[in-house]
Amino acid sequence: MPHIRHILGFVLAIVTLLTLVPFAAAQSEPNVTVSDQAIINSAVVVDSVASSGPGWIAIYTEEAGRPSAILGYSWVADGVTENVGVAIDTTGATETLYAKLHVDDDKIGTFQFPEGPDGPMPSDDWEVVEGFEVTVGVGVADQPVLNRTVSVAKVFSAGPGWIVIQAQANGRPGPFLGHSPVVDGANSNVVVDIDTTNLAGTLYAVLFNDAGTLGLYEFPGSDVPVEAAGHVIGPAFQVIGAEPSELPEAGSGPLAWPLVLVALGALVLFGGLGITMVRGPR
Repeated sequence: MPHIRHILGFVLAIVTLLTLVPFAAAQSEPNVTVSDQAIINSAVVVDSVASSGPGWIAIYTEEAGRPSAILGYSWVADGVTENVGVAIDTTGATETLYAKLHVDDDKIGTFQFPEGPDGPMPSDDWEVVEGFEVTVGVGVADQPVLNRTVSVAKVFSAGPGWIVIQAQANGRPGPFLGHSPVVDGANSNVVVDIDTTNLAGTLYAVLFNDAGTLGLYEFPGSDVPVEAAGHVIGPAFQVIGAEPSELPEAGSGPLAWPLVLVALGALVLFGGLGITMVRGPR
């Protein structure tokens, strides 16, 4: 009987091994899982990344239904990593983004693509990539103020809304400087007329909803800032040049005296010509 128990134990071990091998193989297969989400603090989050060796998760824009340009990337270790945050260039974001897994070859910890060996990680599906939708978000760059306006490169709104420019006060959005409407979905290069009287170095582009009378900005009122995961969708940006809040008065400034001298010269010239014409030849 003991030998029968040994045989049964051996058979059970073989069955268990045959069961676990496919599971382990499935677990080691590269994979990416990502959900539709808001862009918060100029970053997105990839739910889960399973990498065969160290790698990179890169966020791509969408063009013609496929990944196009890289907006940002983050390093991942071998195996499964959850909740991978990736800082991205929000000014170039598209309504659909892609999370693609790359290898980390040669210089570990240095992203070398496209001019290096860190290409897409191969898998049974050729590439490990997953698309997702941007629900809400704002992308704005540092910029000068031109003609008392600023431009917000990207606004993703869930329904009609407003992009509101606010000055900084105590390290957070403060006085309201101006607003412009945005439509549901993706908006590009939204121009906002602003009050430059008390312009500060740091401004905020804050997304508001349009919850009351459509097309009528109602704040204080029903139109309030949009939030996602407890964060207001309103990135900061820097004013790197500004126009004077008031135009100079006519006749003042450095051009006044040259204009006066030109006018006096003209009077003398024409006065002399007049005297000559009156006297005439004798």
